[in-house]
Amino acid sequence: MHMGVADDNEDNNQYVMRQFPYAIAQRFPGIALESDMLPEDPYTKTLLVQLSSGEGPDFFEWWPKRQLEELVAAGYLQDLTGMDILDRFTSDSLEGFTVDGKVYGLPKGQSIMATWYNKELFEQQGITSFPADWPSFLALCEKLKLTGITPIVMPDKDRWFIQFGLYQLAASLVYSEYPDFDKELLEGTRTFADSPWREALTKYKLLYDKGYIAAGSLDVGAAQATALFTEGQAAMMFNGNWDHARLTASGKDADKPGGDDQSAGNRGAAAFEIGFMPLPGNEPGEPLLLSVGPAGGTVINANTRYLPEVLDILAYQYDPASPLYELYKQNYAVFPMYKGEDLGIPEFDDYTKLMTEHDSIYFSNQAWPVGVADVLCSGFQDWIAGHGTVDDILNAMDKKLDSLR
Repeated sequence: MHMGVADDNEDNNQYVMRQFPYAIAQRFPGIALESDMLPEDPYTKTLLVQLSSGEGPDFFEWWPKRQLEELVAAGYLQDLTGMDILDRFTSDSLEGFTVDGKVYGLPKGQSIMATWYNKELFEQQGITSFPADWPSFLALCEKLKLTGITPIVMPDKDRWFIQFGLYQLAASLVYSEYPDFDKELLEGTRTFADSPWREALTKYKLLYDKGYIAAGSLDVGAAQATALFTEGQAAMMFNGNWDHARLTASGKDADKPGGDDQSAGNRGAAAFEIGFMPLPGNEPGEPLLLSVGPAGGTVINANTRYLPEVLDILAYQYDPASPLYELYKQNYAVFPMYKGEDLGIPEFDDYTKLMTEHDSIYFSNQAWPVGVADVLCSGFQDWIAGHGTVDDILNAMDKKLDSLR
């Protein structure tokens, strides 16, 4: 099972749904591999219900760090420590899937949250470099807006996208001053309400209040927002490295592997040069931290009845001599395995240079119990719609954390 939408008109992952099962059938005639995909919310809920009853898929995609720890604590995952398949990975890449010295998953690499932007629109306005601090970013948005260009488009109908801008701001606003914020949060010595998260939320909401993020975002889904950006109707979009293929391929190439979410129904990728840089939450002269965390990976159900077969399948996927490995690397080439890795992807060159010069912080929700980020996103949706306040969001996050802690 994998997160996504298994529909040719939406975020269909060709690798997961077609190429992977076909390659396994060719290599292992005695194994029938069935793949399934669900959108993020039902994916999480469905899996947790299945796992709690001792069922569920034999192997599936899951998130690292805190969210992984919860499944480990519940006894849902297979301990992979010492297995030969781990030899394919560096110790750094396995860190996000290691709990108390034991390894429970196989990582794709690193995910990066950033701002995709239209370099041609920037150049037309005499903008030669991406802003490196918050006031400069606001000035950029104002300049674009005054010339009739929509600065940013966001698909807030798909609420998880709200995280993609917020975590970039929080990297500098929260963790530069409090690097142990989440540790203290889980220990109960710190709260969301009395923290720089208030500033992060307020700054992000300012982009909506000033009209820098296109109006009506709550009615816009991911496919539509991507189309508006790639058609040049907005200058920027907050997203991640996983969407590289959808934004850069064209025509039939848009259906090829290249990221976490593939879009066979994409209306065509950008015909212009695009850039990829961090949304800066810092004030001038203050540290700019990057939002870079371990990507999701593959974990194995502790209750699988087919552990040898699953290990054979995954070993084949990671074997450099297998044709499946080539397909896998095409699909997930956008995920670097360690800091500063040269991906050979031009759109990431400026960002990977920054990775050698600036500290980075994992995605905030990777350190929170499952459910806290949902409260954050749904609360921010309400705020955009004119209901509630920043205090309502922060207090709801604290209340949810208390119930889960």
